[in-house]
Amino acid sequence: MPRHGGWTGACPRSGTRSRPSSRRSCSSRSRDRMLVPMTKVRILGRRSAADAALGELHRLGLVELADARTAHSLDGLDGAEIRSARGEELAKTLVRIEKLLAESPELPRPAGTVRPLDRPLDLPGLRGRLDSLAAGVEEVGRRLDALRDERLVLPTYLEPLRLLLSLVPVLARLDAEDLRQLGLATVVVVLNTEDERLVDALRTELADTLGTRFELASTRVEDGAMGCLVVFPVESADLVRSILDGSAIRNVALAERFVGLSLTATIEAMQRHLEEIPGEIADARAELLALLVPHAEWLAAVRTAILAELELLTAAGELGATRRAFLAECWIPRSRVDQLRDELDHRLGSAVFVEDTAASPYDPQAPVLMRNVRVSRPFESLVRFLELPRAGSVDPTLLMTILLPLMFGAMVGDVGYGALLLALAILAGRKLASGAAGTPEIAGLVRVLLLGAAWSILFGVLYGEVFGDLGTRIFGDWSLWMERPSAIALEPLLLLAVALGAAHVALGLVLGAWQAIRFREYRVLLDKLGALLALAGLFGLAGWTMGGLPAGALPPAVVLIAVGLVLVMSLHGALGIATGALDLLGRIGNILSYLRIAAVGLASAHLANVANELGSVGPIWIGVFVATFFHALNLALAAFSPMIQSLRLQYVEFFGAFFVGGGRPFTPFGQNETRQIPSTI
Repeated sequence: MPRHGGWTGACPRSGTRSRPSSRRSCSSRSRDRMLVPMTKVRILGRRSAADAALGELHRLGLVELADARTAHSLDGLDGAEIRSARGEELAKTLVRIEKLLAESPELPRPAGTVRPLDRPLDLPGLRGRLDSLAAGVEEVGRRLDALRDERLVLPTYLEPLRLLLSLVPVLARLDAEDLRQLGLATVVVVLNTEDERLVDALRTELADTLGTRFELASTRVEDGAMGCLVVFPVESADLVRSILDGSAIRNVALAERFVGLSLTATIEAMQRHLEEIPGEIADARAELLALLVPHAEWLAAVRTAILAELELLTAAGELGATRRAFLAECWIPRSRVDQLRDELDHRLGSAVFVEDTAASPYDPQAPVLMRNVRVSRPFESLVRFLELPRAGSVDPTLLMTILLPLMFGAMVGDVGYGALLLALAILAGRKLASGAAGTPEIAGLVRVLLLGAAWSILFGVLYGEVFGDLGTRIFGDWSLWMERPSAIALEPLLLLAVALGAAHVALGLVLGAWQAIRFREYRVLLDKLGALLALAGLFGLAGWTMGGLPAGALPPAVVLIAVGLVLVMSLHGALGIATGALDLLGRIGNILSYLRIAAVGLASAHLANVANELGSVGPIWIGVFVATFFHALNLALAAFSPMIQSLRLQYVEFFGAFFVGGGRPFTPFGQNETRQIPSTI
């Protein structure tokens, strides 16, 4: 069934629509920010229209189905056992298809969105075609497995054989025909011990049976094992075999192609085959691709259709039903309710009715759909890495887009390092864009690094740093603000870090207070306001102490501290005196944690200067080598340490003031059908 539209986060899937008038334009939606408001709708209709309604919902891809039976204590649709049996058959077929695709990860990905086959699927006919294809694929697969096993195992045979052959040089000059003419046979065994007394016992037992008609040579071939080469008359082969059936002895089993060869010929054949194996593996993989490529699009279509039908079968089990009606409950972006209503009305008419329950946008059960401007989307994965925000809460993605690269740049703060990181990010982005490697998450991190590198160049201009003081050595003092390693720079850098921390933590508290108002959590609101007032008073007191504020600022600062502490303490009952003070100390500690911005930056700047100093000592070629090594080390540290420290400040100090997790992702019904075959399985 062709697909016509849907919801994917930023814009719907493209295609024709029967009633496009109710759709908001993608450009207007792109102006929205953060979490998409969700609502729950009920779809009520005639029981006979349930399958048609599910088909339309699946085609639209706008809603996430919820279990209507549990919510309203309703029975389900008839035919649960039939659906279960059908689902099991589909799941088995899907496993077979996935196994076929896994046989060749290099299988080319079909271009564009895969169109599914017509539903319902003809499973008997499908299995027949799969059986025919699987027979050839499995035969080639067995050959590939055998070749890979031989590539691993043959080297373990070769070394013992070479060691043993050196003990009996005369055998090296005999080929298989010589051995046949002499009536001799050879066998190689491995004793699972390093105790040579077992070799003597074997020699004694052979002597008791064969007398002097044998030759035995032994040597250590691996840890905990002794290799033995036995030469004996061909007619005594059964007697030797019976002796070698002891539990402490294992025969070195050879592939059929090496059976009957002399020891020398066996070693040569093994070495030759080892050299041929890579080519044989390549030929087998090419044969496998030749088998699968003509069926790639069909396999993708079958896989897509099976996923779609499985999704429909699961959804049918979530509908509530009475004798004459069915009920479906769905989560949907609030802005798409009118579109859903118009589409179902146009397709099914009066057979169904859509009711918007006007669910609260802060309902913790609502799914979460993140939607941010394009530049912020790479940072969504960093937010989800911690936890998905709860529905209706603050999405910190946009703020993280601004503040994370800024802090990264403040720590690196070097034009040279920033330019190199920018170049590396651009090159990595182009490679990922070409589809050479990577995942969307890695591509997002590359774009995060690109923004951080740009801020690094900007702060490098403020600090006047190009690979440390190399720019100053060449051009003189050209900084717009100050050089970080200088003696006068320490205090301003520390103040900048503390000011940035205070602003960041205060912003988090403001967001937490605003969010508490939206959730009507008034105790949380008082806690955030109390912390804000106490921090404002503390900074006023610090400003007065350092002479930055007039004497008249002292009483208001003390009042703010007192009011803030009272608000925080009042929320914790009898323990409030202790917990309130500890909470305030924790906030101060969070702010002081931002001193790491100055510390990491100063360490990087000093290491760059040390590299330049070492580069000017001794012969120029040694100096260049040493300076390059230390700058490369500093660049590697600049790529990782500032990013980790910046993420830590975001996750702990900033998010801790307001972030509410526990959200679950919005998974639209019908999205499985548009999946493509991954490039690797």
